[in-house]
Formats: sequence, C-alpha cells, structure tokens
Amino acid sequence: MDAAVVAALAIVVGSIAYSAWKRLYFSIVASIACIAVFILTVAADALGELAFMPGDLLDPGRVYTVLTSMFSHADVYHIFYNLLGLVFLGMIFEQRIGTRPFILLYLISGLFGVLAFAALRWDDPLAAVVGASGAISGVLGGFARLYPNERLSMMLMFIPMPPMPVWVIVLLFIGLQFLFIGGSNIAVESHFAGLAAGIVFAPLVKGMRLRPRAERTVSYSLLSRLAVTPELRSILKRIENEEVPDVRSAWVDHFFSKARCPRCGARLAVRRDAAVCERGHEI
Repeated sequence: MDAAVVAALAIVVGSIAYSAWKRLYFSIVASIACIAVFILTVAADALGELAFMPGDLLDPGRVYTVLTSMFSHADVYHIFYNLLGLVFLGMIFEQRIGTRPFILLYLISGLFGVLAFAALRWDDPLAAVVGASGAISGVLGGFARLYPNERLSMMLMFIPMPPMPVWVIVLLFIGLQFLFIGGSNIAVESHFAGLAAGIVFAPLVKGMRLRPRAERTVSYSLLSRLAVTPELRSILKRIENEEVPDVRSAWVDHFFSKARCPRCGARLAVRRDAAVCERGHEI
C-alpha cells in the first residue's frame, strides 16, 4: 500500500470520525475530504489505486477501495456536480435527522452502490468506479422517504428550477438515469442501488440512538430571557421546532455560544438548569 493510498484512507476515515465525534455537518466535512482526496489523486496520479473494481472484493490488499472510491472523483466536473448535490441537499437532510444517522445512511448507500456495480460488472475485469454519486443518491432516497413533500429549489445545468417536492425530484432523477443507460461511462447501477438503499434504510437510521449526547435540559424561560438579539431569537425558534434530540442539543449549544451575560457581557456556560458566565454571575 503506497503513501498516496495511506494518505487518502487517513483523510476519509479521519473525516468520518471527526464529524461523528464533533457533530459537525458531515455534508460539509465529507465535501472537504473529497476535495482533499481529489488534490491528492491529481498530485500523486493515484486514481487507479483508489478506484473500486469488482475483483477488489476478493483481494484483501484492495478491499479498502470500497471506501476510498466513495471519496474519489475522475475530474473537476465530476467532483463539482457531486459536491453541489451533497452540500445543498445533504445539509438540509442532515439537519432533519442528525449527523450520525446521516453518516450511517451515507455510507450504507455508498456501499450498496459499490456492491451493485460489482454484481453487474463482475465479468468485466477492467470496470472501475469512483465518485460519491451512489451515496448522494441514497441521501436523496432517504429524504424522499422521510420528507416526501418537502419542497426544494434545484438547479438544472445552472438553470434555477421552481421549488418542487422531493418525491418529484426523485422521479426526475430516475428518468435522467435512463438517459445514461448504455450510452455513457456513468455507473447508473450504483445510482439506483444507492437510491434504493436510502429509501429502505432511512427510517431505520433515523430511529437509532447512536449514542446521542445527553440532551440539554435548560428551561425555556432561561433561553427566552437570554434571547435579546434577532439572531438568538431565530436560534430559539429552531430549538422550539426541532424534533430530533441530538440536533436540538446542538442548537442549544450554538445558542449559548452566541449568548452573553446580561450583567457583564461575558460568555456563558450551562451548569445544570442555570447559566453561569465567566465572571461567576448565575443567570
């Protein structure tokens, strides 16, 4: 295993672990990881080492490509369009279900995309696949399964489209795939498999606790007293409306990172059911 492969694995595994541990948006962290891997791929001419081929499932020395292929891209256009979907679609969905469930669904969908490619291209020893498309297709499928009537604004070839329900976007996505069957180097089977995995597994991962952080039990009256700016009032409204405990706790943390002591203006920290500033004032 050469240095480029080790570096790529470190980027991929590190981004997954860091996002899961810190509860940072994986849609953003994964995008940064994809860019880093792309730069590494170009600099070291290592795309072939990171791409997945069906025979890799039987080769212990290359099984890592199941993971690295999800974060590798063939060219600038490939990575640009994938990350466009991951950031703008992924962030909205990740806000709904939480970061850890999102990571799990992303990886499951990507895995099913890779396995479908292997199953349908097994007789072609030179077939190879890279890209986050299978995983992103799973995000779209999961979004449609859990929030089918959510209206999203999309762009088609840089042309803004009117807001439409997610289930309509999925139908358009499926129709677009049929245009590519047999006539391009796009791994349509990976897209379909990822989409199906997202639809099937989204309710399961959303319901998993995945060791969530202990939810903040700060009283609403305390938050209301501290919400003295438009930004804080906006965050408070998000806390009120959020249904996912892990995401709600993250918003509470964000609230206190912005709030200040009404007596002295110092930063605040939560202590049980009260807030204490850096100078010792209890709110």
